[in-house]
Amino acid sequence: MQAFLSAATVFLLALIHAQEALAFIECSVLDYGAVADNTTDLGPALTKAWQECVIPQVTTTVATDVLLYVPAGNYLLAYSHYFLIVDTVTFDDAANWNLHIAGDIFLPFNPSLTGTMLTFENCENILLNGPGAIYGNGYRYRPGGDLTLYPSRPRLIRFQTCNNCEITAITLYDAPMFHVTIIGDNEAHDMSIIASHIGETDGFDMSGNNNYVHDVTVENGDECVTVKTPTNGFVAERITCRYTAGCNIGSFGSGATGVDVQNVYYSDVTISNSDAGVMIKSYPNCAGTVKNVTFTGFTLSAAAYPIYISAFWEGGTTDTGTLQISDVTFENFQGTGTPTRPAVLLDCNKATPCKDIAFSGISLTDTKADSFTNACGSGLSGLSSC
Repeated sequence: MQAFLSAATVFLLALIHAQEALAFIECSVLDYGAVADNTTDLGPALTKAWQECVIPQVTTTVATDVLLYVPAGNYLLAYSHYFLIVDTVTFDDAANWNLHIAGDIFLPFNPSLTGTMLTFENCENILLNGPGAIYGNGYRYRPGGDLTLYPSRPRLIRFQTCNNCEITAITLYDAPMFHVTIIGDNEAHDMSIIASHIGETDGFDMSGNNNYVHDVTVENGDECVTVKTPTNGFVAERITCRYTAGCNIGSFGSGATGVDVQNVYYSDVTISNSDAGVMIKSYPNCAGTVKNVTFTGFTLSAAAYPIYISAFWEGGTTDTGTLQISDVTFENFQGTGTPTRPAVLLDCNKATPCKDIAFSGISLTDTKADSFTNACGSGLSGLSSC
């Protein structure tokens, strides 16, 4: 009897294992025309593998059950010969699968290349992960640091109107323009972005509800992890920024209306050799609301403008805006700024002053005296109470 049960148990375990093996489906781009020669365009193979292999076989809500796989090797993404049209890759109405990049993907220099290289649109429960990398070769689109020569140069990754998606364990190098844009309710974590120390190289631009960014490192010359409008609920934790423009809210462009950013929380952030620590920035003629924001546990090293709120960041002097910035807390900031700029600079709109700006545990050295204009709150000498 015991031997019979053991045999039955072995059979059952084998059956379960076989079912699990059948549940996992791998759609390799190598089976759909990709060649790891850093010459053949990877884009058509990605699209074909997704359409012909991934979509027909997605049967569960477990993203890792169906894998769109880019194996180890070097691949070129979006290339053309003799003025042929070049296309980016868009996964539209996608759900419940995993784009797993084990290889290295390279962007060529092509002046006609524009848009976003990998776009997930109207998507649900997508996992994009490594351990591979994407090399944007952005320096080729900015010869001599000129940002105007190719103003429509491409971006790397975009999640547009997506929810429950995740990007992790991939390294992004030097996008021609921005690196990651996420719109929706999603998560980015445990990954790095490394780019030239120049503008228009944003790391993570986030909007939507309840996005979560954690355990990431960004080295570039622009935004590190930044919140855009609209946002209701955002958390960033354990962030490292080097040579960046800081972790910010905005900017909100001239005449922007309907700005709505609330319930934002940044914690445990390290910023070094950067143009700023944290900023809330806009034109003076914007309209809307920024409220209930907390920046806590920041360590700064040689960060210009460590704490900065400006209604005049993007220029303009007409003081007519109705953007209400309120209930913003800065706590436990330590480290160094730069000798020519104040540790705290609040330059708010007279038409709509900043209200209830609270400070605690601010210990910043190598800075000029704090400066407050049209703002009230608590916690720093010289700041009017309200």
